[in-house]
Amino acid sequence: MIAYRDFSECFSDKLQTKGRPIVGQIELTFRCNLKCIHCYIPRKPDKSGNYCSRSIHGAEELSYSEIIDILNQIQKEGCLWLTLTGGEPLIRKDFLDIYTYAKKKGFLVTLFTNGTLITEEIADYLKEYPPFKIEVTLNGITEETYEKITGVPGSFQKCLRGIQILLERNLPLTLKSNGMRLNQNEILKIREYAEGLGAKFRYDSIILPKLDGSKEPCQLRLSPEEIIGIEYQDDKMREEWRKWFKSDHSLQDSDNLFRCGDGLFNIDPYGELQLCYALRKPSFNLRQGSFKKGFYHFLSEIRSTKYQSDSKCKDCKIWWLCHQCPARAQLENGNQEKPIKYFCRLAHKREEMKHLLGK
Repeated sequence: MIAYRDFSECFSDKLQTKGRPIVGQIELTFRCNLKCIHCYIPRKPDKSGNYCSRSIHGAEELSYSEIIDILNQIQKEGCLWLTLTGGEPLIRKDFLDIYTYAKKKGFLVTLFTNGTLITEEIADYLKEYPPFKIEVTLNGITEETYEKITGVPGSFQKCLRGIQILLERNLPLTLKSNGMRLNQNEILKIREYAEGLGAKFRYDSIILPKLDGSKEPCQLRLSPEEIIGIEYQDDKMREEWRKWFKSDHSLQDSDNLFRCGDGLFNIDPYGELQLCYALRKPSFNLRQGSFKKGFYHFLSEIRSTKYQSDSKCKDCKIWWLCHQCPARAQLENGNQEKPIKYFCRLAHKREEMKHLLGK
């Protein structure tokens, strides 16, 4: 018999195509106790010593009551899978109250956290009311590498302690890593560590510019050759790519600029409804309008955007191997239709890997 968790993960992508807000993400705060050098959120210290980003609209974070109202609205429209993220969501003093309400509304809640603020008390509570999934970012398997990335002394041991506390309670844990120059020799060791603990592992090689337009994080990117080198030498990553290569990637309409799932949405800490975490503008203010109107009218209009240029991305035969998307192109090039050369090179390297794996 297939486990409910496995069933949910298998079918969530299929449900996204129904045009309803099935899969959502709420960024509870942009504040964070770490200052990771690759983070796309521009930061500066606040009075508490945490790192935060002011809203591009000059607004304050959503209050608890405002978040509850939004949860009621998205639940009414059919949202099922909900990710609570940040910044670091556990910084909010009312995090457990928000989490509890989301659980009671029936959401399958995923928690994104850096793990350093996990306490025995928080873990005990999560054990009693378990989330669908907890994803902890672990970008180094050594203290030196990890803290070069986080910029905070002592954070490595706090993260490991948080992971251990979660494991002791048998909570559904995934460790994830962002591949970059500083940790490229530790990625597979982190996978080995995760699997040795009985946790799942997720790896992502995408480093984005900051939301304010700074391309400083892009300097940390691995070269396409280095990314392929990591993925090709790992048995499980090779198998994941084999499955992806065998999937159907036909396009129904190549004129569509946005090719992501139509059931996705993102809500930032200031109540701005967006298509995704990378596409910040335009946005719909949920303090001034309903989620229903924002999702079915405002976001629907964005999703229906067609190519207006002769961008080579439009009819690219290997588009499904590429990380290019309008949101990322807007961040990096200031133009949603302009190809990101780095992603283009990586896609062609993946095509070469496809032929190698086919042998």
